[in-house]
Amino acid sequence: MNRVRGVSFLVALVVAAATMAGCSGASMRASSLLEQGRYAEAATAYARVTAENPSDWRAGVRHGYALYRQGDYAGARAVLVPLTEDWRSAEYARFWAGIAAIAARDGDAARTAWSGWSTDRFEVLRVVRPRVDLLRSDELALGPQSADIYAREAAQANALEEMKRSRDMFRRGMDKGDVPDPALPPSPVEYLP
Repeated sequence: MNRVRGVSFLVALVVAAATMAGCSGASMRASSLLEQGRYAEAATAYARVTAENPSDWRAGVRHGYALYRQGDYAGARAVLVPLTEDWRSAEYARFWAGIAAIAARDGDAARTAWSGWSTDRFEVLRVVRPRVDLLRSDELALGPQSADIYAREAAQANALEEMKRSRDMFRRGMDKGDVPDPALPPSPVEYLP
């Protein structure tokens, strides 16, 4: 009887690993399409990934991002708004839902998306917070070009934040005598898909 349980457990473990590997591979293919600028194909691929694994919030956010980049602002918001309820994806989903609403010239939807937006990244907060304040006072420029500019500013702030974090990690490593290999690229802060 114990042998049957052991074999059953092993089979279940192998099936779970194969399922996770398949989701991971599909997500990697979708990410490759996104990086190549093939947004329609990436959106379709991410939709499949989230259908197979609804708990993969990163794929959900990237699905919304791909729809935004494709110009389907309503579709992007439809994908992103439900993700604002998940604590893991709320920051990313709120940001991109707001950007999609700005691109669609829907100030009310942008205010709703960005009303609860928060981050612990100082540089990103420094860049985006004034935009949130302008949005609240109806002074923020709306439209696809404005949305792209705001997203680019946030991406630049994110890159600056990553550079500072990498520099600080290197200094802490030097203090401890544990110096990281400078040939290895720093792992990116996953803020913008």
